[in-house]
Amino acid sequence: MKFAVLCLLTFIGCAEASSILNTPAIDASAFRVTQFATGLPLPNSVIKAKDGSILALTSDGFFGNTRVVRLQDSNFDGVADGPAQTLYTGAGTGVGTQIRQADKLVYIGEFGSSSITALSPGASASDPLTSLGSLQFQYPAGHAHPTAGIAVRQTPGSPGSVDLVFNIGSQFNNQLSTDKVTVSGFGLAPTALDGDSLYMVTINESGASPIASNLRQIATGIRNVYGMAFHPVSGDLYFADNAIDEDNPTNFTQPLQADELNRIPSADLGVNILRFGYPNCYDAYRTYLPVGGPACTGVTDSLINFQPVPNTLSGFRSEGPTEIAFSPSLFPNLYRNGIFVGFSGGTGPNGTNDQNPLVFVNSAFDSLTHFIESGTIGNILGVYATDDSLFISDWGGTNIYQITAINPVPEPSTFGLIAIALALGFRFSARR
Repeated sequence: MKFAVLCLLTFIGCAEASSILNTPAIDASAFRVTQFATGLPLPNSVIKAKDGSILALTSDGFFGNTRVVRLQDSNFDGVADGPAQTLYTGAGTGVGTQIRQADKLVYIGEFGSSSITALSPGASASDPLTSLGSLQFQYPAGHAHPTAGIAVRQTPGSPGSVDLVFNIGSQFNNQLSTDKVTVSGFGLAPTALDGDSLYMVTINESGASPIASNLRQIATGIRNVYGMAFHPVSGDLYFADNAIDEDNPTNFTQPLQADELNRIPSADLGVNILRFGYPNCYDAYRTYLPVGGPACTGVTDSLINFQPVPNTLSGFRSEGPTEIAFSPSLFPNLYRNGIFVGFSGGTGPNGTNDQNPLVFVNSAFDSLTHFIESGTIGNILGVYATDDSLFISDWGGTNIYQITAINPVPEPSTFGLIAIALALGFRFSARR
């Protein structure tokens, strides 16, 4: 009853919000779906701040202002309490790509200025964020994939430091990069980097200004990585690679390569440079046929490839992976221990976007489920998980949705406490 009243009072259609789930494939009764916020310009990434509020990255346009705004839901009804509060404005730095935090500082990608900026929170959660400088990237003219995908973690065994991973995308659509990309900032002298690669740098946050060191390549043979995340338990780095497109894309053509979900084990991070398949070794789109043959020896296999919905030639598909998020720990069992991947895609033959679902990958990496079907909402650029919820940023629709488990599955430790309580209750009853 409370939820129905809420929808009327806030002018949010409950049926409309709930309908974004791909029913009947997904049991909508297990989830509460709300428009957490609306009317935001190009929202594309969120995080949960340390005080429990939500920080969202928005943009005025491709070369407009990037903003970090704060949204609070004090009564946990799935709807932000009021208008967004702007904490940071980067003039002419849009489009923002991602926002991340592992320790003290907040990091954002800013496409318009080809930078990753470090922001320092104020004394209170509502204080402005202060820029402490940036990693600056200089791409050669015409570089095809200058998007800043990022992931952060606390540096193992080094309090006060974080490891920042970033993408140096490919210079071309389907051939190896030939020109270098230069990075500088946070105390780093200008350094030439290879395209088609992932790099990791350690940033000391303990001083007044962030200091970068130990810049190292961790992967090669990637095309255009946007979504990536460190697993909170294993420390492995997971990332989605946006695969090779057809030469002359139209609404009716299909790409050559299936997009991929990949993993770098924690033991290899900063120790070994893993080689992935771009541009010669991959699984073909829709046919599943391997491409590359003997030349692919030593290439790290993908965990799973994103193929169209089975058994339909013109059915829904997923192309252009965006952010990824590990399943909320309190989600129903069917959707726990996996990975959610957003897609942006493009317009299909019928004039709608048939390539932009939210896909759930199970923990065995042998099954794909369209949790939100293609064409349902604009473009899913942001996917972020808390203990019991997913936040979905619809870049094409000005909305942020929250998908919350209605009856959260207790954590394993909670199961133990329940079992102890039941046992004690049984003993007490037996004695009576």
